[in-house]
Amino acid sequence: MQSRILVVMLAVSLLWSLSGTATAGVLGYSMDRADKGFERKADAEPSAAVVAVDGLIARPLGLATTIAGTGLFLVTLPFSASSGSVHEAARGMIGKPGGWTFVRPMGRGDARFEEQGVFGR
Repeated sequence: MQSRILVVMLAVSLLWSLSGTATAGVLGYSMDRADKGFERKADAEPSAAVVAVDGLIARPLGLATTIAGTGLFLVTLPFSASSGSVHEAARGMIGKPGGWTFVRPMGRGDARFEEQGVFGR
């Protein structure tokens, strides 16, 4: 029983590591442009691995984030209403995760739903 679990865990980690290299190739990542981060090739079609990871892992996580953000928005609504920032709170907690989950094309990014990040771009 334990050996089957170990085999499954090893298979999942192997698939996970291969999907990372496939994603890096599609996104056009290279060491020459490492300081700029990932740059998407404008006309490149996403690979099947990227679309599969997006559909099986990223979209369900996005849905969970949208649901959690909706709950958090409702909890913080009295505070954001008193400060006049309901629109910003709704956009940040519901709009961006929901748009990333339901509006963004499969296997592709969308600048409308991406955050600036710590180091900028």
